[in-house]
Amino acid sequence: MKSRHDGGGFGAPQAGRFDTIEADVPLVGAGVQARSGELAAAFAAARPFRHAVIPDFLDRALCERLLADFPDFEARHALNEMGKVGGKAVRMDVRDLSDSYRALDALLQTEAFLGLISRITGIPDLLYDPDYIGGGTHENRDGQGLDAHVDFNYHPRTRWHRRINLIVYLNHDWHEAWGGALELHADPWAEGSGQAVRIAPTFNTCALFETTEHSWHGFSAIRLPEAARARSRKSFAIYLYTRERPAEETAPPHGTIYVPDAMPATWEVGRRLDEADVGDARRRFSRLRTQLRYLYDRERQFGAQIQALERALAEARAAQRLPLQGYATQPRGVSGLWPDGWVGPDLSAALVPVRAAKALELEVWAPPQLAQGTELAIRLGAEQHAATLRPGARTTLRLPLKVATGSEALLEIRSVRTWTPSADGSSGDERALAFRLLDARLVH
Repeated sequence: MKSRHDGGGFGAPQAGRFDTIEADVPLVGAGVQARSGELAAAFAAARPFRHAVIPDFLDRALCERLLADFPDFEARHALNEMGKVGGKAVRMDVRDLSDSYRALDALLQTEAFLGLISRITGIPDLLYDPDYIGGGTHENRDGQGLDAHVDFNYHPRTRWHRRINLIVYLNHDWHEAWGGALELHADPWAEGSGQAVRIAPTFNTCALFETTEHSWHGFSAIRLPEAARARSRKSFAIYLYTRERPAEETAPPHGTIYVPDAMPATWEVGRRLDEADVGDARRRFSRLRTQLRYLYDRERQFGAQIQALERALAEARAAQRLPLQGYATQPRGVSGLWPDGWVGPDLSAALVPVRAAKALELEVWAPPQLAQGTELAIRLGAEQHAATLRPGARTTLRLPLKVATGSEALLEIRSVRTWTPSADGSSGDERALAFRLLDARLVH
């Protein structure tokens, strides 16, 4: 069987291939492949977003070995976003855990396995993540829950699109009253709706769902009885990716976005809070404060990055000059001209001819989106001019230059109309653009 991961490299998948790989997939439950068509139909029709619940997903013996080899809970693997020890431990170093986890890792990267998941989900060319970013073994202790969230949408190293979450649960005899059920939400912002699909984290059950900008999911807090307090909620997760994604499904890169849980529905005016209620309130406030602190720190980082980019942009624009051919110097930066040649509503530039020059010629192009064209009010030195640019056409502006050699001439161009690319949905570009400067030259 061919692997898509070999010594750190990645094989290039064949475009669009996912329904022609019919080889048996060792270590996957015997009935899964036979039911792939049925599972695909269920996945496509599922609400609140595309998903499937697959019992007996892995070979039973392999699943038992994974549970037996599940790593111990260690504080160093249970640090939350603020660097404090929490109730969730994650091990992403899957290949270092045991032979059983190495066998599982070998399975997950095979063409046959990825083809099977592609047939079920309808997403071709799925890519295995050897880094297991955010994946691997997950262990959650008593009291731990996970607020509804959507996941980060790009792999941080490869920049691939995140497409599928695949979670296999490793919990024998898990009782519904213990909580910990995976919850798929339509809209967690709609307080009090209570509408969610719940998937019990029972042994060898696979929860498979598409990762989108609306695939809200989390799990209810774990509440173990005293006799079972030593137990925990165990699972194994891997996230699958693609190099490309339909344009209508893409979004700017973002981290995981959480929606804090609402107040319990049973809390009403006049209710006397017991010890369990107070403990619940403390956990909720702790999670909320942790999330707010994380967002605050991230906003500070983003603010510093934006400030640095603005400073770099200002320095670049101060150094920007006309793309001028001919014998002249430009004593200072040009304003209103972007590095890609686009010109805003007002352009200002200074030039000093070092040889006698008759004229300044500018070759410009107006975008077709300016259906009526645009009028230009131009000043070069003491002379004023006017011109009209036709949409989608190149125009050469010949401007007489009446300054002495060694004297400064100020060029100013004001455009009556501009176009903003984001206004018609062609891009996210928010600039007001009048025309593009293709060339500038002095006629000596």
